[in-house]
Amino acid sequence: MSGNAMVVPGERLATEEEFVPGDNTYVEEGVIFASAMGSVVSEGGKISISQAGRSIKIIGRDMMVIGKVTESAKSVLFVEIDSINMQGKDYLALKDGKILAKPPRSGGPRFGGRDRGDAPREAREETPTRPCILGDTIIGRVQFNDKDSYQLTLDRPETGVISGRCSLCGGELSCNEERTALICVDCGHVNKRKISSLYNKSEEIKRLFA
Repeated sequence: MSGNAMVVPGERLATEEEFVPGDNTYVEEGVIFASAMGSVVSEGGKISISQAGRSIKIIGRDMMVIGKVTESAKSVLFVEIDSINMQGKDYLALKDGKILAKPPRSGGPRFGGRDRGDAPREAREETPTRPCILGDTIIGRVQFNDKDSYQLTLDRPETGVISGRCSLCGGELSCNEERTALICVDCGHVNKRKISSLYNKSEEIKRLFA
């Protein structure tokens, strides 16, 4: 990478064998990448980025993010993460997130030996093996910034589902008073998910990412 070249966040600059990482850079597996848009500056064995114009960063570890669950595998949920603006800085999501989840249960009686089909619809619940499902919009915290994805965790009160649809009929969901379940306003189905303390609180969500 030549000096004064313009780069964007996530662009490869050099290796740690060639340079020491400087301002507005980060390292993954011995490779130095740009964490901000600007021009490359290499002096005294250090490589840095001199920012130009607006401040653009990449999403990093321990940051809160918003995203939508786009794929559900046996033990992993994949999340398309939105780029966000906080404190005058644009944070770019350069890769998807993933949430490790328990595989769904199948077969056999549930809930005290009683088959799910024997209960009235309004009393039926999903087995709470997964914190969210396909199509849910969630707030998560970046636990690890891996090479190919962000590993997300839902370990904070504000993390979890902030918007979703009923898994049975696709209807709108309303949070119960205890904030322990999402009830479908159309069919009454009880959807057990990891609910954010900010569910249906758009202004508080905006303040979280202000």
